[in-house]
Amino acid sequence: MSDRPSAPDGGRNTRHPTGIRVVIAIVALLALLLGPAGYLMGVRADTPTDSGAEWVTLAFGAAIGLPLLAAAVATVAGDRRAALWSLALLVWPVVFVSAIHLAGLAG
Repeated sequence: MSDRPSAPDGGRNTRHPTGIRVVIAIVALLALLLGPAGYLMGVRADTPTDSGAEWVTLAFGAAIGLPLLAAAVATVAGDRRAALWSLALLVWPVVFVSAIHLAGLAG
């Protein structure tokens, strides 16, 4: 049972659905941009001082952690649709890793 009070007119209690969806969109955009950028930096690292492993770790932290964070925020806010779309972003790392290697950008 939810601790939130019900809406005054008996309808759904959606506190700020637009605000939640804007936050989810920003977090999703960060995941979409930072994942491939970090992975590309990691696979292009030539010398040991370029720390390629750290870039790849940060890339997957962004590409997997940020959608999970967005899904958690959407779930707490009660927005199931945004939570499901956030979880769908977990496919994104497979897409960008495949695209980078198939396009020959891995160096």
